[in-house]
Amino acid sequence: MKKFFALILALVMCFALVGCGEDEKASPSPDVVETAAGFSASDLTLKNGDKEYKCDVYIDDIIADFGENYVYSEAMSCAYDGMDKVYGYADANIDFSTRPDGDKDIVCEMYVHGGDWETSKGIKLGSSREQVIEAYGEPTQETNLMFYYILPASNAESEGASLYFEFANNAVSAIGVTAEQLIGEE
Repeated sequence: MKKFFALILALVMCFALVGCGEDEKASPSPDVVETAAGFSASDLTLKNGDKEYKCDVYIDDIIADFGENYVYSEAMSCAYDGMDKVYGYADANIDFSTRPDGDKDIVCEMYVHGGDWETSKGIKLGSSREQVIEAYGEPTQETNLMFYYILPASNAESEGASLYFEFANNAVSAIGVTAEQLIGEE
């Protein structure tokens, strides 16, 4: 009986001592900036050098930045009254798609297919699938050739804003950003 009591007392002391030590978590070096994986509205940007671009701005602001040297195409809008338009800047390797907003046009999609563009978390053309997942987490939807990161829509008549990546040979070959958009006429 004394041995049993001594064994129980020894076990209780062992468990009590386990909680006494300090957690030895490695703290990051001050030179290392850690970015948590995940996708949020702040990731709906594309950067080229020190310039950052977002959807939901007037195309006139984009033209003021990039100039008049674009390739233009248009088609009747399925979701809005008016024409959907695309302004392609070959020299900058980016296309801006717009939707009508009264007598102006608002950027609803940006599509990068070359050059030095990158996302808010540093993903650029040539980045691997693994690097995309490290930066943004698992995609909302994926196919063999695409990763989609989609925010919830604000209402039932809309599709959520998104960031998407196209892949060729397991490397990013194009990047797109979309604004929240109507999915049908009201």
